Amino acid sequence: MIHKIREAIASSGVLTDVEVREDIVVGRARVLAAQADVWVNVDPELQDGGAPDVAALLRGIDQMLGISPTQWDLIIDQIADEIEAAVGDEPVQETTSLRSDLILKSVVVFAGATLLRFEAPRQFPDSWIHAQLDEQLALEDLAVDAREVDAETVSFNTVDDLLDHVSEDNTPRES
Repeated sequence: MIHKIREAIASSGVLTDVEVREDIVVGRARVLAAQADVWVNVDPELQDGGAPDVAALLRGIDQMLGISPTQWDLIIDQIADEIEAAVGDEPVQETTSLRSDLILKSVVVFAGATLLRFEAPRQFPDSWIHAQLDEQLALEDLAVDAREVDAETVSFNTVDDLLDHVSEDNTPRES
């Protein structure tokens, strides 16, 4: 089944260098609005057992690659606003705007959602920023995850949960 999906994506021409890696289809593409050449991972979620909707996957790829600069700027603004709100008045060493620091590195397309992976080398040099978009490409979820393989990844269901985590005093206490 995964090879049929790969063939449909390859023949559509939306991605280049299309190949199968485990249970996903991977290819390269340019997201014009982000001015970024990225890896696009297409996950048909075969482990869920149902027949994948290849047309929905192709629509998801087309929608992401064809996103308008205005819609892209809105997504970037939402990501930056939520992270900046979570950080609040915490002291920062880097004065570069998060909006200009976010660099799109990869895209994962599911039938009903899209996951964007960003790096922010000045603001969050040791982290990935993951933004999940819904079918209309509206921001649905946001996480800042450590890059290290052995490091703990922390996800938040809501911005309030992220704010609570950032504001906690995590300093070890002496007995």
